[in-house]
Amino acid sequence: MPTPFSLTLTAEQREEFDAAGVLVLPGYFPARDMAALADAVWSDISRRFGIERRRPETWTVERPGKFQSLVRSGGLRAFGSDRLFAIGDLFLGAGKWIRPRPHQIGAPLVTFPMRTSWEVPHKLWHLDTSATDCIASLPGIRVFTFLEPSLPRGGGTPYIAGSHRLALEIAARTPGAHLHSQDLRAILAQEHPWFAALFEEGGPDRVQRFMIDGARIGGTDVRVHEMLGQPGDAIIMHPAVFHSIAVNALDSPRMMLMQFLFAESYMAQLA
Repeated sequence: MPTPFSLTLTAEQREEFDAAGVLVLPGYFPARDMAALADAVWSDISRRFGIERRRPETWTVERPGKFQSLVRSGGLRAFGSDRLFAIGDLFLGAGKWIRPRPHQIGAPLVTFPMRTSWEVPHKLWHLDTSATDCIASLPGIRVFTFLEPSLPRGGGTPYIAGSHRLALEIAARTPGAHLHSQDLRAILAQEHPWFAALFEEGGPDRVQRFMIDGARIGGTDVRVHEMLGQPGDAIIMHPAVFHSIAVNALDSPRMMLMQFLFAESYMAQLA
């Protein structure tokens, strides 16, 4: 059944999601909830890694992980609000997706600063699922929010806006192939010099070429972006959008929460 909170999009927002595969909703989640969730994540990494919020000298682990105990305890259940579920209703259909239980809510993504330079990544570009599974309908949707401000070159998830359109086009012309990330990377690199250069290390001014200039391929605009925003902003991502990981070259941590919402029909196929 529908959630009490209802999300609607403007025509411009729908066009943006269709073109980029990513939609940003500023201030979507309550700031007080994000502050409490940030406290929970900081407490967890302090207990397990000795990382203290106000002592940068203790930030010695670049990517603390294994938050299973925090998640299973329901410590992040505040993320599972009506606002999160309204995203599932809108993109997957009310009553047609699987609501996560409190002990399944929230996946922290944390990257601490490292003394290194920032560059557009060339490796680890991937999709959340096979592009073939996305042809007829969305098998799921991925939702992010910020627990700390995310600024340029601060480790925010890099993604290729528009890449889902190319992935779906390739999947549609190769029926039955069940294409995954490595298959699509190979095809894109073979067919388009822009992708070939992106997936190779080095090259002149990668920021200019991939984040500013971008490219137009078969009527689709593609460009690399970072996930940037303030606590409570929501980012909704199509599962066929290519994304990667990046270093944090700033002096503050990147701290996000992520949640997959899956369509019932998709999960039934996997059962």
